[in-house]
Amino acid sequence: MTDSLANVPRFLVVAPIGRDGELICGLLNRAGYRSERVQHVRQVEAIDSALLLGLILTDEALLRGGIEAFQKVIRAQPVWSELPSILLTSGANEPSYAMVASRARMEIQSLILLDRPVRKEMLLSAIQVAYNSRQKQLQVRDATDKQSRSDEALRKSEQLAVTGRMMATMAHEVNNPLEALGNLLFLVENSGSLEEAHSFGQLATKELQRISEIVDHTLRFHRAPAKPGFTDVSELAISALTLFRGKLRERHIRERIKVERAFGYCSEGEIRQALVNLIGNAVDAMRDGGNLRIHVSPVSINGVEHARLTIADTGAGIRKEIRQSLFKQFFTTKGSSGTGLGLWLTRDIVRRNGGKLRFRSRTETPSGTVFTIYLPAVPDVQPSQLRGEKIPQTGRRAASTV
Repeated sequence: MTDSLANVPRFLVVAPIGRDGELICGLLNRAGYRSERVQHVRQVEAIDSALLLGLILTDEALLRGGIEAFQKVIRAQPVWSELPSILLTSGANEPSYAMVASRARMEIQSLILLDRPVRKEMLLSAIQVAYNSRQKQLQVRDATDKQSRSDEALRKSEQLAVTGRMMATMAHEVNNPLEALGNLLFLVENSGSLEEAHSFGQLATKELQRISEIVDHTLRFHRAPAKPGFTDVSELAISALTLFRGKLRERHIRERIKVERAFGYCSEGEIRQALVNLIGNAVDAMRDGGNLRIHVSPVSINGVEHARLTIADTGAGIRKEIRQSLFKQFFTTKGSSGTGLGLWLTRDIVRRNGGKLRFRSRTETPSGTVFTIYLPAVPDVQPSQLRGEKIPQTGRRAASTV
């Protein structure tokens, strides 16, 4: 390869014998396409897929290990790429050529087969088809990359918003025990006896422990490792709930918690964030009081162990006409106080960790909403393995599943 072609999109011509490679490259260059001749398919592996407009191969290139190298190149393509390939074959006359052509066709259905000798016009027409196909693939790649960057920016935006809400929640939660601590210290200073001072001191110690617990759970949220690992999700649920204890008391929301040890293979920090989002939504749905139910348990789905986390509220429920929009970006029912990214990000987090997020809701009395997360206890579980699993009847009966 010449330096002038190092970063140039081009066709690769794989023709190990004769003058075919030279003639095809000449034809491509005269038609306005950049091209490069190589001797073996293995040389294609070293070239960035984004710089490959397509492959033009003679059937000799697929002999002596060439077909295996071709299979390797095709299978190594990124998701967006189906590398356009043209095979010039003499298969009708040579059984070995027919066999490798058949194997190549099995590897890539869009393979263009041209019998040799091939007319110049027919070859140029096939090259134009390959070029147009590649341009469309590159457009899809660019659009996908742009969407991925946009989604990542939204994730970071929501993570920052969650951090802000967490800090505000922590400040609110810490304020009450700090006030109590100040009052208790005043009483200690002005107590009439050592026994009375000791009693007030013990109460002050409990308030300090409460502050320490709130700070500890908040720090866990931010210090959790990003990489997935074997995680006790029951501890994550308790940790996330701790951050809302003050709001629960203020709104007269009763906790009903049933937590069994259950493990998931997941990113601890991400799943804690998902739980904070769901618990926060449940609390927001019960501004006039209600019941918050949290249930964590192990469950086997198609022979694979999972952790099941259920969060149920007795709020007004989610109206049927908005349920299909619930996980869309920027959709919110909270007005200016909501970002419209919380549930979108929560579902994205659960999916990235190999899990499944389901919800049910009912607006008729008794109303309420139930969100359930399923997390596999082992890596690389396919979402299809969760199909058919019944949603647990946790809390109030609900009417819809998405």
